[in-house]
Amino acid sequence: MLAVVAGLQEDRATVEARCEGLAYRRQFIRDCGVQELPNGEAVARYGFIHALYQNALYERMPASRRIQLHRRIAERGEEVYGERAGEIAAELAMHFEQGADHKRAIKYLQQAAGNGIRRFAYQEAVGLARRGLELLERLPDGAERAGQELCLQLTLGVPLAATEGYAAVEVGSAFLRARQLCRQIGDTPDVTEALWGLWAFHTVRAEFGTAREIAEEFLGLGERLPYAGIAMRGHLMMGVTVLHQGEFPLALEHFEKALSVYDPKLHRDDALLYGQNPGVAIRCHAAWTLWFLGRPDEALGLIREALMLARELSEPHGLAHSLYFAASLHHLRREERPAQEHAEAAIAVSSEHGLALYEAMATITRGWSLAEQGWDEEGVEQMRRGLAAHQATGAGVARPHFLALLGEASGRNGQAEDGLRLLDEALELADRNGERRSPHQAELYRIKGELLLMQATAPGFWRAATGGKPAVKAEPSAVAQAEACFNQSIKIAQQQMAKSWELRAGMSLARLYRDQGKRKEARDLLAQIYDSFTEGFDTADLREAKALLNDLS
Repeated sequence: MLAVVAGLQEDRATVEARCEGLAYRRQFIRDCGVQELPNGEAVARYGFIHALYQNALYERMPASRRIQLHRRIAERGEEVYGERAGEIAAELAMHFEQGADHKRAIKYLQQAAGNGIRRFAYQEAVGLARRGLELLERLPDGAERAGQELCLQLTLGVPLAATEGYAAVEVGSAFLRARQLCRQIGDTPDVTEALWGLWAFHTVRAEFGTAREIAEEFLGLGERLPYAGIAMRGHLMMGVTVLHQGEFPLALEHFEKALSVYDPKLHRDDALLYGQNPGVAIRCHAAWTLWFLGRPDEALGLIREALMLARELSEPHGLAHSLYFAASLHHLRREERPAQEHAEAAIAVSSEHGLALYEAMATITRGWSLAEQGWDEEGVEQMRRGLAAHQATGAGVARPHFLALLGEASGRNGQAEDGLRLLDEALELADRNGERRSPHQAELYRIKGELLLMQATAPGFWRAATGGKPAVKAEPSAVAQAEACFNQSIKIAQQQMAKSWELRAGMSLARLYRDQGKRKEARDLLAQIYDSFTEGFDTADLREAKALLNDLS
């Protein structure tokens, strides 16, 4: 009724009487009850009995008349809803666009896209933001248009990153354009969103040199701009970057600083601007870091905090993020069933909301857990499918690690040659994409060493890091190569202070020494590493290290 009165510009009582009569006779329209407007006014609602009536009447109307009616309806809607006009932003955007008022249509398209993000309707938000950018081309160039474009590019970037993954080319283009507009307009709070998006784009593409430069720039902003949360987010960005470069103590330092200034109330709605809540992201990445540093129990406690917060916030992106990280941590702790359960939960959330990157990574982790539980063929198939989906998003981050998991599973399936090919690809990729200090690089060399030993033994034999003696003696050259890989793994782990990787590589080398009759060297090597741990003694790695030490006594 509000739209009809506004379009006809007639007395409301007269229009209501006409509509009531038509509805009573069931001519074209029907009674749909009463609508209460934001100003407290109650108006009757009517709807067409069939869309054909609406379409026929609309098509018979001259184009100029349609434009006039749409504009009147939109203006009346603005007037009635006032400060709450954003609640009907999509409707107003449609009427202003059809009314040829592109400036106001763009304004409400941006607001409607924001509403879509709040409802986690990411695809809808992407479509609305793209339409706004299309209409923007019809406006004259200038400062006002630049400001509108900046808002639209940032609004587009968030849901697009959720659905396509941060490494998608269009995501990078949106945030790069936003950064250019920030330079054109001058420093505004929006610059933090633009830099965050660009940093995430380069990080997920494994372009860590560029990502680190952006993180440093972000931290510098915190020293000269008075916007809340810059320092917190800057430390998060730097922590994640150096974590992927294998600088674990420095990463933990940045995460601790970020958590010290994180305010749950102040940053509760950050997911609407940055894609995820920082309280969830900090804890997830810090948990990984703690595991690498040999603190698996602390890591588990922190990931549980992240999951609790993500469930409380009920944001699909943050929930998928925390569930994947939980699955990954349980994988690192070699806890197959919890890894599978969390991975499947992450896949469910991701599938429901179209979160391509998390679904791909969780599928890989699920495949690993299935393979570890004896479902080798299904597990390998899952990992291959996840790897393909991961690559399709443009992501490069963690790909060497994923290739190594597939190579390890292939070896378990009696395909050592395929496994070694995957490991060589992983090591080459790590060098090429700047992951020379990859957080998983020590493990890449350890797995390669195990595959070399397996390839040189009887068919079907798998020499796991967690136990077992060779069925036959390996070729001397293979032993030398494997020993070199294990030593390289230990060297890298020590440089990174990655005690968990050092323990695994130490077990592999200790078993090799034992099988060569060098029991004292094996015990001395492993005891030194084992004795450096202060927690996690109920985890699989430390239990098996203890059992191996007892065997070597």
